[in-house]
Amino acid sequence: MLLLAIDTAGPVCAVALARAADGGPEILTRIEERIGRGHAERLMPMIEEALTCAQKSFDDLDRIGVTIGPGSFTGVRVGVAAARGLALALDIPAVGVGSLDAIMLPVTRAYDSGTVLAALDAKRNEVYALAQDLSSGAVSIEPTSIPIDDLAQRMNPLTRPLVLVGAGATIVVDVLGADKVTIFGEADVPNIADVAALGFLADPSFPPMPLYARGADAKPQADKVLARR
Repeated sequence: MLLLAIDTAGPVCAVALARAADGGPEILTRIEERIGRGHAERLMPMIEEALTCAQKSFDDLDRIGVTIGPGSFTGVRVGVAAARGLALALDIPAVGVGSLDAIMLPVTRAYDSGTVLAALDAKRNEVYALAQDLSSGAVSIEPTSIPIDDLAQRMNPLTRPLVLVGAGATIVVDVLGADKVTIFGEADVPNIADVAALGFLADPSFPPMPLYARGADAKPQADKVLARR
């Protein structure tokens, strides 16, 4: 199976071509650019470049995996729309991969007890968070935005030791104290290889849908009146 992995949910625009293999996906080629904005303009040229580098064509693809957030509202929409459009045109499945799930994947491979918390800075004094029990695999906190002031209360019941991963880890440490947690890493985007790995495992029956975790930041201007027919 040949999978195209896409991540546009954060400041990096990343694509990879991966083949299913024992022990994890075999990455044939990967292209990543930290662009902040402009994913819509760069994504398709990067996909075409990746296919060319791997000496593959769109017709060789069997599945598309794309990050669905939480993250940039615009970036998430760009990636999901591209994945669903390509899947429809090629008559192949597209699947969604949670950004926080992909960020925490290396921790679930390295630890077998305690709780892993993947966290990203959501601004507005909040973090995007996902927590999972490392022994059972049960999700302790579904992907959501949590006010920083509520962090300690939400995390007190979680099984220890507590392993943090993601760019929001330092925010959590500031709330709980460094002596109570272990920081595994502070990436602000998932490794595209981990997006591919979860893309192979995802149920193809469910097409990707954006996971925003909270309402949009944009608000109507107070001094504007909507025209009505």
